[in-house]
Amino acid sequence: MDPITAYGLASAIITFIDFGTKVTMRIKELSEAGDIPEIFRDIKSRLPLIIDIIKHTQSGTDNLSPEAQAAYTEVVKQSFKQVSHLDEILKKVTISKGESLLKKTVKAGMSIVEEGRVQRIAAGLKDNVQLLTSLNVTTEERERPTVRRWPTEPLPSYNDAVGVFLLPFSRDERFIGRNDPLNSIASDFKSQTRVAIAGIGGVGKSQVAIEYAYRFRESNPTAHVLWVYGGNIARFYQGYKRIAQSLEIPGWDDPEESILDLVSSWLSSTTMPYLLIVDNADNIEHWWPGKYKSGGTLDDPSKNLAKFLPDKLNSNSNVLITTRDNRVASRLAKATKPIVLQPMSKEEAKLLFLSKLEDDVSQADTTEIYRLLEELDHIPLAVSQAGAFIRENGVSIAEYTSALHGEEAEEFLDEELDDDRRDEESVNSVFRTWRLSFSQIKQQKPRAADLLSLLAMLDRQSIPRSLLKMPEVTTSLTVLQSFNLVTARAGSQSYQLHRLVQRFVQHALQRDETRQKWQDSALACVSRDYPSVIGVAEWPICDALAPHVHVLTGYEYTTVESRLDLAQLLCWSGDFDVDRGMYLQALKRAEGSLRIFRELVPEDDERLASATWLYGRLRYYQAQSATDLTDAAEILRKALSISKYPSWNFAESAFELAHLYYDICDETACLEMGKASFECWEKLEGLNSSRTLDNMHDYALELAMFGHEDEGIAYWQDIIERCPDSDASENTKIVFTYRSRAGIVEFQGDAAMAEVLYANLIALCQRLYAPEHVHVFDYRLSHAEQVMRQGRLDEATHLSEAILASCESTSEWRIRTSCLQMIAECYRLSASYDKELTYRQKTLELHEKNLGRDHKETFDADEALADCYLNSGKPAVAMELYRKVMTWRKIKLGPTHADTIRAMECLGISHTYQGHHREAEEAYCEALAQESQFNIRLVMSLCISLEAQAKWESLERWSRQVCERDDITQSTLHRSLITALEQQGRTQQALEARARLLSLDTSDLANPQGGRPSLIIPPRRDNRRFGRMIHPRTWSS
Repeated sequence: MDPITAYGLASAIITFIDFGTKVTMRIKELSEAGDIPEIFRDIKSRLPLIIDIIKHTQSGTDNLSPEAQAAYTEVVKQSFKQVSHLDEILKKVTISKGESLLKKTVKAGMSIVEEGRVQRIAAGLKDNVQLLTSLNVTTEERERPTVRRWPTEPLPSYNDAVGVFLLPFSRDERFIGRNDPLNSIASDFKSQTRVAIAGIGGVGKSQVAIEYAYRFRESNPTAHVLWVYGGNIARFYQGYKRIAQSLEIPGWDDPEESILDLVSSWLSSTTMPYLLIVDNADNIEHWWPGKYKSGGTLDDPSKNLAKFLPDKLNSNSNVLITTRDNRVASRLAKATKPIVLQPMSKEEAKLLFLSKLEDDVSQADTTEIYRLLEELDHIPLAVSQAGAFIRENGVSIAEYTSALHGEEAEEFLDEELDDDRRDEESVNSVFRTWRLSFSQIKQQKPRAADLLSLLAMLDRQSIPRSLLKMPEVTTSLTVLQSFNLVTARAGSQSYQLHRLVQRFVQHALQRDETRQKWQDSALACVSRDYPSVIGVAEWPICDALAPHVHVLTGYEYTTVESRLDLAQLLCWSGDFDVDRGMYLQALKRAEGSLRIFRELVPEDDERLASATWLYGRLRYYQAQSATDLTDAAEILRKALSISKYPSWNFAESAFELAHLYYDICDETACLEMGKASFECWEKLEGLNSSRTLDNMHDYALELAMFGHEDEGIAYWQDIIERCPDSDASENTKIVFTYRSRAGIVEFQGDAAMAEVLYANLIALCQRLYAPEHVHVFDYRLSHAEQVMRQGRLDEATHLSEAILASCESTSEWRIRTSCLQMIAECYRLSASYDKELTYRQKTLELHEKNLGRDHKETFDADEALADCYLNSGKPAVAMELYRKVMTWRKIKLGPTHADTIRAMECLGISHTYQGHHREAEEAYCEALAQESQFNIRLVMSLCISLEAQAKWESLERWSRQVCERDDITQSTLHRSLITALEQQGRTQQALEARARLLSLDTSDLANPQGGRPSLIIPPRRDNRRFGRMIHPRTWSS
């Protein structure tokens, strides 16, 4: 509570006189020492006079009416506040002895900046003294007999040509825009006598009212234009007294007459046309103190300002009200809808900003201006403030914009703007304006202030109503909307704040040292509402919370409870990021979650197991080398070891390990983990659980991909039999059945039936989910693949191109990659290598963009591109790509990895095509040395190079290894052996080899005399399925 409010009226005056005298003495001392700033020269002589006048008026306060006493107290309170501001400014700009040159220069600059503020304070003090004098009556005047004016006396006559014009502001000759609200005011006055303009503080309500007053004056020169400040009772009283005096209303100078009743009665009964403007009617407690919590200004709740507004107006009289509070606007305007003033348009704000720069307009950069205006939300006061600050302080537009994001934002937006078209009691900075609104909200409804504090810690846009689980939330939202600090969206299901409002509240909380509290509260709200198990049904919730998660995870937290909330939210949101294909963000969140849980929970805590699983999963998805895969496997095994059995964490860790082991060709480990995953779900949820069946499908696919087609088919048949008794929905049961049947017929080689089943899956999933759903894209890819396998290459190409066009807007780039690979494969099969090349290059670009240059899949795309060059007769280009791929794989995957051996073999083939047989031989021999099993294709390629070099002994040795095996019958290598023997002059052995060749029952003896080994490009390992596990975990629940 301030000192004036704490005391009675008499004590308040004494307190003011005492404090004002101290400030006067300080100014005098500085003046005698020669240290007084120039801006205080006028104050030096004026302030003692002001104090002396208040001393003389003090004696008459006891005889004031309650109404006048309330106004008197308010004026003294304002005077004390203004002198306090003078004292603050004096401390800020006074130069002390011994200060550095830099500090002296800064303070000199501050004197210039504060000059306008000091002048406004001085003017305000002068006005307050005039009001104090008019409210009180000296002793001599009280002793004189009063003259009674009776209501029957005729009203004074006025000049019909010109009405009274009591607007205290000059017209803005450079007024910009606002034609729509000005036209709306004029239009509304055609059907009603009261119109209210509402809007957030600083949006320009008073400026619009001033401009309308001048336009009204131009079109109605005989009408009165009257102005009253509605921000407090004292100024309202002062405004009415000025009206009474200016219009010479009978009884205006009678001390026994109630000025408020007198003017209100005259305004309600006169036939004279007039426009009454009530500006800044912001505090609802001043207008209806009996209904709302009283601010203590009026003792009698029946005395409210609302009753003193003219009620029964003639058709030529209008009342225009400006207020920040929509409730005040609606009620004072007789329940009619107020005109809600919005921030300026982009171009209007630009023109206003440039008008404040004055001479610096030519140097302004348009891009920088628009960026700054966006940061200021196009709010006129903030725009004017920025322009004036930039002009007066010599900072650049870019520097000002940058400062808004830093610690200096409050200093910049607190800086007072010198504007003679704003009332002296209206603060001229956007942050100070909103601070008044915030204070009023705290007084009227503390819950609403709490809610605004919570909202400011979230993303400012699309805050879900369901997230706000606080007491009195409905009425609190109403209050915040009334002050235009919060805006409802989408049928009041979500809300948003202005960018600057959010910044203001955050700075206010920081100043009050409560920001951490509200950060923790906001985090708890979002963490509480975030789904812990994320399936298709939870995606809309996660999408709605995503921007708030992004904001909250950027704050610092200190308590154990809040840090655990943060870790949980990081883990869950990271899981959803995987579904959205945002792997880098998911990895960062997983790391943060794991770090906190490792610090705060015991090792057997399931939350730690969840975070470890997610981190291992992301490390696997982002793996770029064999070492990375090994590290990811170790993390996932760690998650497996600390997870309870059976549990969600165990099942998911085993699932990811199965996929990882598939990628590194570890068949045994892959199948072990795949089986463990679905068996864990079986123990958790039962034999016929939807998750059990979903994981069983993955295990069946892994079996089939490793060549165990019969076992995979058996599991798919089991799924089909279990589906009728499953806990899944009927639609999901159909999905599981069709998917299993498609797997069976696909691996049985019946591409035609697989095509039909995938088409049914597409139609069903488009109804269940959406055309852009990942399941739909996956089944469309599988459908196109079956068409391709039937040789309908053009049709498969068109289907893939259609998928590609549909998924261009999705974040899942892997779907697009699969489409490009499918199209490229169709062109390869049709030997259209030029067209294939285009799509292979696009595939490579996508991998480089999303995975980086040094990633396994990027080098896989390099290899596919090299194959295309080799097939199209460009072995030299292919050779360089193969060499790059082979070198990387040797380092990252190891020399014995199947993919490394393929690159060695293809490098040898590219050498052979160029006639580099010695280099080809070296490549083939290196590949054979790394193979764990005998590779007849490699031997055949090697024999071609040996024969070309006439290395008959080596040719004999390698070809004989094949010919003497009982499990291989290869006629071309028999012919190579015969050639090698003949060239060495060993005719008898050559004849024996030929006889053995003729006795073989092989399928390639159609031409027993001809035929030599031919080069065969080895197939790539992932060539079988193109819709391969784009999203490993998206349950159809």
